[in-house]
Amino acid sequence: MKKIRKPDTNEIQYKIITHKRIAFVQFCVFLAFFILLVYLFSVQVFDFSGYKKQGIAIRNTSNLTLRGNILDRNGLKLATDELVYEIYAHPLLYSNKTSINELAQKLSPYLNISTKDLVTLLNSKKINIITLKKGVNRKTADEIKKLNLREISVGTLNKRFYPQGCVASHILGYYSHLSKNSIGIENIANAQLSNIETSESLQRRAGRGYIFDLKTDLNNVLTKQKGEDVQLTIDTFIQYICEKELQKTIATTRAERGSVIVMNVKNGEILAYASSPNFDPNNFSKCNQLQMKNWSLTDIYPPGSTFKIITVATAMELGAINEHSKILDTGKIKIEGYEIKNYDYEKKPYPGYISLDYLFEHSSNVASANLALMLNPNQYYSKLRDFGFGQKTNIDLTAESIGLLPKPNQWYKSRQASMGYGYGASVTAIQMVSAVSAIANNGIWITPHVIKYSKEELPNHVTTRQVMSGKNAKSVTKLLAKSIENGNSVLKLDKYYVAAKTGTSRKEVTSGANVYTSAIGYFPASKPEIAIYVVIDSPKTGSDWGSTIASPLFKEIAIEVANILCIPADK
Repeated sequence: MKKIRKPDTNEIQYKIITHKRIAFVQFCVFLAFFILLVYLFSVQVFDFSGYKKQGIAIRNTSNLTLRGNILDRNGLKLATDELVYEIYAHPLLYSNKTSINELAQKLSPYLNISTKDLVTLLNSKKINIITLKKGVNRKTADEIKKLNLREISVGTLNKRFYPQGCVASHILGYYSHLSKNSIGIENIANAQLSNIETSESLQRRAGRGYIFDLKTDLNNVLTKQKGEDVQLTIDTFIQYICEKELQKTIATTRAERGSVIVMNVKNGEILAYASSPNFDPNNFSKCNQLQMKNWSLTDIYPPGSTFKIITVATAMELGAINEHSKILDTGKIKIEGYEIKNYDYEKKPYPGYISLDYLFEHSSNVASANLALMLNPNQYYSKLRDFGFGQKTNIDLTAESIGLLPKPNQWYKSRQASMGYGYGASVTAIQMVSAVSAIANNGIWITPHVIKYSKEELPNHVTTRQVMSGKNAKSVTKLLAKSIENGNSVLKLDKYYVAAKTGTSRKEVTSGANVYTSAIGYFPASKPEIAIYVVIDSPKTGSDWGSTIASPLFKEIAIEVANILCIPADK
């Protein structure tokens, strides 16, 4: 008979420990299931409303909102929102019933993409959503929806559209719905353009469509919500003419860049602000910074002889001269080792005492320098500040430069003399046209602006100041108009008296074309309404003067503006 072995003490202890461990694991598993059941019970019973809110939040979406339009002064759209459609494929929803080849064959006629290329796209299973095509029109999008393809969805997006293309691009800037980046008026007026008073919150179903309840405002859902419109002072017709003629001049003179500003002297409204090079805001991502920069607002340059208008106006306002004063013109002078000479010195080496209209007509550097030296530096500086130099005009555009106006304690004699004929200070185009417009407006300087403000908003954005007496302003206007009529200036118009001056200034660079040519003035001289400023940078014709380059452009624009605005003739 086989003897049964009794387990020893160690085996018994091992079995007891093993049973305890199994019991402990079973208890932990049971406890975990019990805790999970309690948690699920509490979620579904006690915290139901909280998770319901989270579910609603996940499904929530807002009805499509549109950005406000930007309009010109006549209500013409310069910037608006349009809806674009994008077609997406969802690899996770691909069905065994429909092969990728079949899917590609169905979509190919609508997307204008070959079946082979579509198959390649649809096979990109490494991503959850595949963009098949962007910018699809509404008709095509609706036809694709009718196919009821589970794997395909249609997205609706906003796109900023500029109907006039490049026209006024430096004023408008651009806006991107994707990145929210913007410049120009799109940036400055962003709060107004994106101001939506009511935006309905909706819940999207798992499939297409939305979940409505009794609280849903159907009017807000069915009506596209849109921001406020912004109206500009720009006249698109004048803007277009300025840009067209500017481009023509740059092409024929092979200039580097140019600018034209047309301003209403009575209220500071900018009717046109053309700057070249420009860009197409519809394709801003393909444009470089040089194209998008409004150089005439950001860059400074010596104004040259156009500044003689300011010199005469300042001297007259400070009491150094009057309308009938004579200034000594010796043809050339030397100050602190620097020689100042008239451009026509070889023909007229010693004009003698000249009248102020002769100073303008023959653009006398020597007389202008002598006139500047007659003035107290502190008073001269203060009056130039009144005219807006050395500070921002606060035009409602970004990146404006303050220019360069040295303080009187930095004025040595030769600098003060050169200030008289446009070399002691550096300016921006908007500073020059604003200063000359003040003379046209009976001595009242007005903040230039491109946004059409309401009567209530106007005082917050546009200020005025009297920079010279109305009497002296009219005297300067009379002298300028006389200088144009007496001579053979290209600026002379058949139907209007024009108060104007040309200018040519050298750049600091010493190689290549190195001059700025310009023309500035206003008309009708008997009752000024419109100021025009033309600047052409670095023309290459061989005869590069304000009178030969900028003047013809000034004249062409003046004639067109007069016709568009129906300005009464004063001749």
